[in-house]
Amino acid sequence: MNAGSPLQMPAPNRARHRQRGQALIYGIFVLLGGLAALMFLFNVGQLTSEKAKLVNTADAVAYSAGVMHARALNFDAYTNRALMANEVMIAQAVSIASWTAHVVEHTQNVPPLNCYTYYSVPVALALTQYIPACYLLSVYGADVTAEGVDKAVQAAAKATVELSEAAKGILKGAQANMAATFLPARATLMQQVADANYAGAGEAHVDTIALTDNFVAFEGEAFIRAYSATERGRFKNAVVQSAHRDAFIKQRSWTSANNAPCILGNKAAFRRRGGTELVDFDEWKAMDTASLHLWTWHTHGLLHPPSCDDLEMPLGYATQAAVSGAPDDGDASYGNSREDNPDASSAASGTDWHYSGLPTFYDISLPAQAYTATEPNPRLKFAIRLTRSMDQLNTSDGTSPVKPSGRLAIIGGKPAHDVLAAVATSEVFFERPAAREDGKSELASLFNPYWQVRLISTSAADMATAMALEGPR
Repeated sequence: MNAGSPLQMPAPNRARHRQRGQALIYGIFVLLGGLAALMFLFNVGQLTSEKAKLVNTADAVAYSAGVMHARALNFDAYTNRALMANEVMIAQAVSIASWTAHVVEHTQNVPPLNCYTYYSVPVALALTQYIPACYLLSVYGADVTAEGVDKAVQAAAKATVELSEAAKGILKGAQANMAATFLPARATLMQQVADANYAGAGEAHVDTIALTDNFVAFEGEAFIRAYSATERGRFKNAVVQSAHRDAFIKQRSWTSANNAPCILGNKAAFRRRGGTELVDFDEWKAMDTASLHLWTWHTHGLLHPPSCDDLEMPLGYATQAAVSGAPDDGDASYGNSREDNPDASSAASGTDWHYSGLPTFYDISLPAQAYTATEPNPRLKFAIRLTRSMDQLNTSDGTSPVKPSGRLAIIGGKPAHDVLAAVATSEVFFERPAAREDGKSELASLFNPYWQVRLISTSAADMATAMALEGPR
């Protein structure tokens, strides 16, 4: 190497020096792509989480509304049964009052039968079933005792009817209050459920108008409606059926007869008759009678056939009624009096017991009742939509502290129409928890509290309607 000549680098080293720093630009692009992918995955994950939570919240809201529907139906069923129980109690009070009044008259008319001796008329006529009753009425049923018991029973029966009427007023008021306040209470509850699910994480909006609301509109009518006046037939039938489970109300009748041939001259029978019925929709009426029948054989010559004639001896008669709109007059009498029934020795008087008649009641609507045996139970469906605003989402362009900037700002999690939406549907149906003992099917009504709720798939029509909506409504 000559002195003073410039330094010369080896050829390989010069090549490496020329390539230094050329991968930096490629690395920047890779880094930007990775950041973009990471931001995209972050937003996708957050959106997925938000969607799942919104769907779960929608299910909770729809189910909560369905529970309210089922409870409203069951509440009306329980109160209807309570109203029926009060009607049955009134029927029992009227029946007992009529029966004790009849006993008073019976004790007054029984002495001529000499029932307290061995030679009594029932013994002579072999009226075996009536003998002990006649004896007890004669020995232990003195007028003052029977009248005292009757006065106590009449006062207790009247008080029972008045207390039942007070209870009916409370129950009717509860039903009317539930009907008037249900829809606002349901809207409040649904929003409370949504707020509870998003406590501390923003808010979700529950649509004020449901996609499907069979509680408000079921084939053109509300699912529940009030029935009054002549529309109370279903309630009347249910009340009468329940009242007749007590045999004393339905028919308190029996007969003691000797079955002797009339020609022998000793044919006789004691007849005890009684029962209580619901007249139209506004009157419970009871009547009780007791009578002794003696048959006499009569011949009417060769040209006329003989006859067996019945001679009736009235022993007791009484009526009692609870009548809607009856005058408040202590001397007023309802039903037959002695003038109405000349064969009766007297009649019991009944005063106004402030009875209001069968109450207005709530039941499922006529379209809901019209379902046939092929589909015995109408379904009450309710579909609701929930929305969550974009600025409430925990994404990069929402509430997340992770915010893209610069060129990465194009990566966002903004959903269509600035909201996320979810739809859920609940269904209320009537089903007994156990089969009936008689094997019969029971149709849906508001006389038994067997209404239940479940979540079901949302219909295609509701989904299409929800998709057509842009924002909260």
